Amino acid sequence: MIIQRYIVREILQSFIGTLLILLLIIVGNTFVRLLGSVSSGNLPVDLLGKMVLMGSINGAIQLVSIALLIGMMLAFGRLYRDHEMSALHASGVGPKQLYSGVILFVAPLTVLLAVMVLFVAPNIEATTQNIKTEVKQRPEASGIPVGEFMHTKVGDTRLTIFVEKLDNKNVVMEHFFMHSAKNEKDSVLTAKKALLFINQQNGERVLQINDGSRYDYNQKTNEFTIFRFGEHGLRVPSANISTSSKLSATSTTDLFAQDSKESKAELHWRLAIILSAPVIALLAFPLSHTTPRQGRFGKLALGILLYAIYINLLMTGRSMLEDGKIPSIVGLWWVHLLFIALALWLVRKQYGKAG
Repeated sequence: MIIQRYIVREILQSFIGTLLILLLIIVGNTFVRLLGSVSSGNLPVDLLGKMVLMGSINGAIQLVSIALLIGMMLAFGRLYRDHEMSALHASGVGPKQLYSGVILFVAPLTVLLAVMVLFVAPNIEATTQNIKTEVKQRPEASGIPVGEFMHTKVGDTRLTIFVEKLDNKNVVMEHFFMHSAKNEKDSVLTAKKALLFINQQNGERVLQINDGSRYDYNQKTNEFTIFRFGEHGLRVPSANISTSSKLSATSTTDLFAQDSKESKAELHWRLAIILSAPVIALLAFPLSHTTPRQGRFGKLALGILLYAIYINLLMTGRSMLEDGKIPSIVGLWWVHLLFIALALWLVRKQYGKAG
């Protein structure tokens, strides 16, 4: 049991260090990408923190397997480099005892990963979709700034828009002003309030203006007209923000109830992410076998290459499931069985005599 605890400690240290480094890269890329959306006006700055958090959690879930692979190979690579593995083999410790230590670490990690993938990740994706829908209904999503003049052009019409402030929910625009000019016609529209919403019938975005006045002037005829209205609607083009419904936001229980090819593929994909942890752990142990001359990083490149092949096969299998080229009963199990067989073959080849 002492050896198993020692193995767990070594793997845990390398795994956490690797996961933190990879997560830092993912968080940095997510922050830069979302910051670009903020600077372009596609994402309000007050939602930046939430989107970064959601993206970071999803990224951490996807990084568990590769972090486990690198962490285990670094941990066992150190044992080989310092001749500790040779001492263990000389003391009668074989792959079974070493794998028992790996299982002590991987089993709770797999359970945690299952909870995250089956329950937490869909809720995060649904929350992300709700945030995007909320963004689409905000004035910022149409490129309408607050507290500054915006100049734009739609077709032959030149527009100047100004909004003094928003309400507490950042939805209703107060003290709205718009000037439009087309050919020899000018129009000025002022209103106390304006509301941006989505027409449920056709999906178009509508700017509803309440309690306002409209002043039209024709430069050619010198005609001047004043309109007063209680409600006035304008169609507004939306920013490039995708709010399409995704199966990744569907709960796992709902996926079991659905019978479409896409839902079956999504369900198999979630199970594949969970199973990837024990499969990768089974493969990482024989891959970490090195000689003192090879060093700690001797086979790390090979391990990453095999991981890339593993993930690409899973993604290809998912696409084939969605297209109906693979029966749902087969799913992605064949990919896992292929790499489990490879891991067992490597174990038998390298540790068979010591087992």
